[in-house]
Amino acid sequence: MELDRRTVLRAGAWATPVIMVAVQAPLAAASEETPVPLTLTVEPVSAVGEQWLTFTVTNPTPASIASEVMLVVTASGATTLIDAEPLDGWTTTISPTGTATAVGVLAPGAGATISLRADVQPLPNGSVASATLFESGTAVGGANAVIAGYGETRPAVVRSFGPNGTHWPAHTPWIGAVAPHTIDVDCTWAAIGAAIRAVTAEQAAAGVHIRVRPGTLPGNGSSSGSTPVLRGMGDANWGQNVLVSPLEGWGSVTISTPARLRDVHGVTFARINGDRMLLTNGTRSAWAQSRFTAGFSMASSYNAVTENCGAYEIVVLEPRTGITDPLGYAAGAGSTLDKSVFEGCYVAPVFRPVGATDHLDTLQMYGNGWYRGLTVRDSTFFGSRNCGLQIGGSPASDPRRGTPFVTIDHSVITSQATAVRVRYPQPADTEPPTINQAINGSGEAGQLHAYDSYVFGTIYESTWGTVRNTLASSTVRPANDGAFTADPSLEQWGAAEFDQLTPEPTEGYLAQIWS
Repeated sequence: MELDRRTVLRAGAWATPVIMVAVQAPLAAASEETPVPLTLTVEPVSAVGEQWLTFTVTNPTPASIASEVMLVVTASGATTLIDAEPLDGWTTTISPTGTATAVGVLAPGAGATISLRADVQPLPNGSVASATLFESGTAVGGANAVIAGYGETRPAVVRSFGPNGTHWPAHTPWIGAVAPHTIDVDCTWAAIGAAIRAVTAEQAAAGVHIRVRPGTLPGNGSSSGSTPVLRGMGDANWGQNVLVSPLEGWGSVTISTPARLRDVHGVTFARINGDRMLLTNGTRSAWAQSRFTAGFSMASSYNAVTENCGAYEIVVLEPRTGITDPLGYAAGAGSTLDKSVFEGCYVAPVFRPVGATDHLDTLQMYGNGWYRGLTVRDSTFFGSRNCGLQIGGSPASDPRRGTPFVTIDHSVITSQATAVRVRYPQPADTEPPTINQAINGSGEAGQLHAYDSYVFGTIYESTWGTVRNTLASSTVRPANDGAFTADPSLEQWGAAEFDQLTPEPTEGYLAQIWS
C-alpha cells in the first residue's frame, strides 16, 4: 500500500507510544561497491515535558548506492507521542495507537533528521525512547534517547539544604544503572516480598533491582503494634542492598495508607510515595527520593540492635494540622538504634490544633531504649509546635555512651516561630507558637556536633562536642572544640532570604530530579 506522504495522525494519550520511522532498504544500483552501514544518532533530551525528540540517519555509502531504511523507535514508560514534523520527500504517519512510520530514500552521503514531539516522562534510568535502525530488513544499529545528565553513573553528591536528586545510599545500586539482575513484579506486597526472599547473596553482591509495576499498595498502619506489610527478609550482610523502585518511575507506585516494615534488612526502597512509613529493625535498609504526606520514622524494638538505616531525600512537602510528629527516631526498652541518617530531606511543620496538648517536634528522638548516632545532613527541618529537632537524652545505662549522639551537617533547623514568619502562615484553629525553640533535649554532653549549618531559634542547654561554621540566631551553647557563631540578624530573615537559602521544593521540581 502506498503511504500518503506527510499524513500525520495524532496519538491518543491512552496509547502505549511506539514510534516507527521507516526509510526503505537498498535500491538496485549498477555498482558493485560495498555498502557502508547506515549510522544513527540521537540527541539527548533536555527536560521533562513536551519537546522534540531528534533522530538522525546517515548513509555514508560512496558513489551511487542509495538506501531505503527503517527506523523503529519505542517510547519508554509514560512518555507519549504527540506529533511529527513533516519532512520533504518522506511520508510520515502516526496512528492512534502510537505507531509512526516515515518512508523515504537516502542517497549516498545524505542524511535525514526525523523530529518527533512527545510528552516526556522518563523511566528511572532517564530513558525516553529506544531506537533500532534497519537496512534491508536487518538491524544495523540502535541508540537510546535519554534525559541529559542521566545515565548509568551515580552522580556526585551536590551539597544542598534539601533534595536535589544526588543523595543516594552508597550501599545501593544507582537507580539509573542497569543492574545485572532485574526483576519486574506486580504491585503487591506479596510479589515484592517473594522477589526479595528469592535473592541470593551472590546476586545481591552483583546488583539486584526489583521493579514494581504501576499501582497502589495498601498499608496496615504505622504504629509499633501495626501488622507489617513486609517482615523477616533480606540480609544486612549482603554485598549491596537490593533496590526496589517503580518500573515506570516516581509517582507510578504509591502506598495508600500508613504502613510498617519489620526486620527487612539490606533493602532500599526508592521513589515510592506514601502517607506514613515506619521501618522497624531495618538494619542497613533505607528509603530514598520519596514524598510522604504525614511522615517517616525509624525504630528499634524487641531487644534488637538496629544500625545503618537511611532516609535519603524524604520530603514532607505540605504543612498540616495534627498531633503526630513528621519524623521519628526511636528505641524500645532493651533495644539500640545507632549510626543512621536523614540526608537531603525537607520537612514542613505540623501545627497543633486548639485544645490539644501534644508538644510536636519535626524530628523526635525518643524511647525507653538506647538511641544515638543520628546524622542530619543536607536537610531542612521547619519547626513544629515544640521544635525542629528534639534530641532527647542519653541514660547512664546506654552501653554506647561516649560515641556520637547527634551530628547536624550542612542543615537548616528552625523553630515554628521562624517557620510562620518565613514560609508557613499559621492555619486557622491552631495554637500559635509560644516558644522560639529550634533544638530541644540534652542528648549527651560532648557528643553533639554541628558543621556548616543554620539554627533559627533557641538551643537547649547542653555542651556540644565539635562545632564548625554554624550560625545560631538566638542561643549559643558551649562547645569542646570550636564554637557557634551568634547572629541575631537571622531572627529578621523573611521569605526572600529563605527562598535563596533553602527553596521550597515543588511537585514539578521533584518530578524533574527524581525522574
